[in-house]
Amino acid sequence: MDRTSLLTANEVAELLNIKRSTVYEAALKGRLPAVPLWKNNRRTFLRFRRSDIEKFISERATVARK
Repeated sequence: MDRTSLLTANEVAELLNIKRSTVYEAALKGRLPAVPLWKNNRRTFLRFRRSDIEKFISERATVARK
């Protein structure tokens, strides 16, 4: 896996044109595929596979066209 295949919440937010907090909220509710790296007392550190995000976008684009 190369370095560009994992995205930060900021990068996903930019791709989807939404707020970073929305990315985290969707991921923690299971609506957006994420890779939890670790969790401490106050935060869960997430990364996002580029391929998962591209698939997520593609699936929604297909639904929107119907």
